[in-house]
Amino acid sequence: MPYASPPLASPPDARMGLPNLMRSLVEALGGPELPAPAIPGLAERLAGRQTLILLVADGLGEAQLRRHLPRGLLARQQLLRLASVFPSTTASAVGTLLTGLPPISHGLSGWHVWAEEVGDAPGELLAILPLSRRGGPPPPPETRIAWARQILAAPDLPLPLDLSTRLAAKVTHIAPNDILHSPFNEQLSQAAIRLGYQRLDELFAGLRQALEARDPARPHFIYAYWPDFDSLAHHFGPDSPEAVAALKAFQQGLGKFLAPGLEQAALLLTADHGFITAPPERLIRLDQHPDLHRLLRQPLSGERRAAYAHIQPGQVEEFAQRARERLGHALWVCPSQELLAAGWFGQGPLHPRLLSRIGDLTLILKEDWTLKDSLPGEREHRQIGMHGGVSPAERQVPLCLFT
Repeated sequence: MPYASPPLASPPDARMGLPNLMRSLVEALGGPELPAPAIPGLAERLAGRQTLILLVADGLGEAQLRRHLPRGLLARQQLLRLASVFPSTTASAVGTLLTGLPPISHGLSGWHVWAEEVGDAPGELLAILPLSRRGGPPPPPETRIAWARQILAAPDLPLPLDLSTRLAAKVTHIAPNDILHSPFNEQLSQAAIRLGYQRLDELFAGLRQALEARDPARPHFIYAYWPDFDSLAHHFGPDSPEAVAALKAFQQGLGKFLAPGLEQAALLLTADHGFITAPPERLIRLDQHPDLHRLLRQPLSGERRAAYAHIQPGQVEEFAQRARERLGHALWVCPSQELLAAGWFGQGPLHPRLLSRIGDLTLILKEDWTLKDSLPGEREHRQIGMHGGVSPAERQVPLCLFT
């Protein structure tokens, strides 16, 4: 099948993206080599800092920074513009930040992941961060813990996924309590000290506590995660008063935290992805196209802006042709393995499950279109803000440096 014209001239930037940021940070900490090249000069700029802080503001893309905080602290201290990973979504991008690896190697292909290695069938279609079934009953806690160990172990890779176990540095993770102590996060922070919080002021108090608890004998890496803008942007829209107010409060809190100084530390702030506004009238429900839907061998996975289609044997050409004819105004139909070969999921060791997770075809949405299908009994989640696609607003994230 001929490769469809790619949505962009190139896959995510292989030199100035989140994997490159992690290579630079690990290099500055004296850690092990990672697959992506370092950002030129960044590790050298950070050298000599005993503590490196990576603060992740979920959803704060370059577009949101420029639109809502154009002359503020973050804009003034922006060092670079980085590319998120593909798909431009939390599961895949935070997967890179917690492992140091691109999606090709950590295998976290989106919010919904087909995990063939778990379940009784075998295989489960999971929301990977909460480790819950798509459209099914919630699993008991012990099952979620077991799934996290199975999915995030990747024994066939040449190195463990959990970056905290590969660093000689002291590692501290700071996140909201419900996220910090989830099976997913615990599996990817096994060697880290964990500090939880509830309110924004507690996030910065935790950062100060971690900063003051440095060990003179070794470097210290602090990873901190703030999800509030992302949650509000999904629910109200990325340009809503609620989401913008949260951004401004975050910037103000950061300024207060920085006021006493960082001494021998450096703080880098970035995001996992940006946002677009997705009008409800531009949502395509694939199950309302029964001749296409019946060609799927399982429900869609991935994202509403980049969905993976697992097709019935011998029906890939039929599905691709019909989808292009019917829905070509709203999406690109791309053979998943060709995206993989072209570097869309990054460069590095191939995760042993990635091919099964990305299916036969990847449906990448154009402009502000979104795509989903529905399962019986599945709860409807209406989202105004959306990400996961290939637009600049979703892909471009800032990197700010404070020393």
